[in-house]
Amino acid sequence: MKQLTRIFLKSSFLLTLLNISLFGAPSGVYIELGGGMSLDDVQETKNVNYVYERGYIGSVSLGYQVDTFRVELEQRYKKDDLYSASIGDSSSIKADGDLISNAQMLNLYYSGYNSSKLITSIGLGAGVTSLELGNDLKDDAILSIQGMLSIGYQITESFIATTKYTYFHTTESESFKANGDNAITFTLRYIF
Repeated sequence: MKQLTRIFLKSSFLLTLLNISLFGAPSGVYIELGGGMSLDDVQETKNVNYVYERGYIGSVSLGYQVDTFRVELEQRYKKDDLYSASIGDSSSIKADGDLISNAQMLNLYYSGYNSSKLITSIGLGAGVTSLELGNDLKDDAILSIQGMLSIGYQITESFIATTKYTYFHTTESESFKANGDNAITFTLRYIF
């Protein structure tokens, strides 16, 4: 009898959590604007290692949310100032110019909503990126993937503010080596 009582209590608890997690999940078309910065500072080409000073990331997304799932198209732009360059283990020399990353991504998210209006999300994305290094190198259509974790707050039924961590990875291209980049962004989403 005690075991049945425990099973019943655990099942009731899990069902309560599930119902709470679905509380207040909105549906509809949305637009999201974001800004932040990269946490990494190195990009390697086939011959040279470049160190850059962290600049900024800007993004705009258009998506559709159905309860706890959402799918979106994201335009992500990142610009950093070059700091130094080195070949292999040689000493660094001062470098000028910008490192620009311009990506178009298709993202899929799963979100958990609860009565406190806090929202946690996990997401995956895939797309293409163009990388430009100063006026010397530019590669387009580099296959890219990303993973995202975020925590947000539902300000109103239509507005959601989030803090998002992203791991963004570009595959090897003609001029650039494969690279992983960690970033933190802050976003504001409006659901129509």
